Amino acid sequence: MNITSIHMIHGLKTAVAAVLAYAVTLLLHIEFGYWAVISTVIVMQVYVADSLEMCLYRLSGTVIGAILGVVVILIFPITPTGIGFALFLTIGICSFLTRYKPKYKMAAITVCIVVMTGMNSPDIIEFGLFRVIEICLGILCATLVSLLVFPRKKADVLRNNLETQAMGCSEKCNFLVKAFISKQKNVDESLMDNLIRDIWNNQSFFLNIRRHEALIYKLDENFSAKVFVMGRVAEHLRNMVRILNSLDTKGFDIIMSKELMDISKVSGEALVALMKNDPAFDKKELESLVQKMDSKLLDIRKEGLTSRFDVKRLVQVFSFFNSLKYFAEDILSGADKIRAGK
Repeated sequence: MNITSIHMIHGLKTAVAAVLAYAVTLLLHIEFGYWAVISTVIVMQVYVADSLEMCLYRLSGTVIGAILGVVVILIFPITPTGIGFALFLTIGICSFLTRYKPKYKMAAITVCIVVMTGMNSPDIIEFGLFRVIEICLGILCATLVSLLVFPRKKADVLRNNLETQAMGCSEKCNFLVKAFISKQKNVDESLMDNLIRDIWNNQSFFLNIRRHEALIYKLDENFSAKVFVMGRVAEHLRNMVRILNSLDTKGFDIIMSKELMDISKVSGEALVALMKNDPAFDKKELESLVQKMDSKLLDIRKEGLTSRFDVKRLVQVFSFFNSLKYFAEDILSGADKIRAGK
């Protein structure tokens, strides 16, 4: 689904929630029903997780703000100076507290509503209570529409992102290994930047899913382990970029070119299979390739074939070997964690 379709659906859902809230307030003969409608617009987000988060912030902020609004009207005189000081005090406190919790921004909004529209009310406590009820009705309507009308879950988006990132890592790994065996050719320093940025976003996506969507939907896969593995392998690829660019002088032919390409290819395929929950994935082939690479590298060192490298080139070669090996090993250990979490 493209971005235009996603936002068209979001617009449709927001409109449906607003009309639903309006209809409920008419049915219940609520005098200030527009607060319910406004609340649906504030709460409704593109993703279910974000909508639930906004619902919680809006609800808790509304209760806090209503209590503060009622208290200051009961304490301060109903004069321009008194109301001004009440607004200054409550909004200042709520705005400061947003440093710790975003819900206090909603509290500040509710304080404004209660104080500015309720200062002349004969029963300020009843007035504050009804504002909470109206806003809660809007929150309820937005929540129902978010969950029942074309719900867009962050878990689905994260799953797709992980699969796309795995394919990207596989392609980048093959490219970097080819550059390495082509006499350690330099590559674009920013090669991994976009992919790394996308992978960093996985953590915030996952935390939002665990805190909010997991309250409604059952998570049927180990996202925590997948996000961790993806972050680790991306760092190894970025290290490979740095290693390749560490020297500008002409490089050497690599005796173990085939072994490196085999590990790169099978590692990439294994990573994609893990992110796709492919039941046919078998890590034995990759384990065997890693063992063979270690054994052959040890034989080459015993035969003295690495003596052709100067110190700097030797460090570069072994660093690249290790990065590729860690890339494969993290995928293998990740496979155990991912499967153990199912």
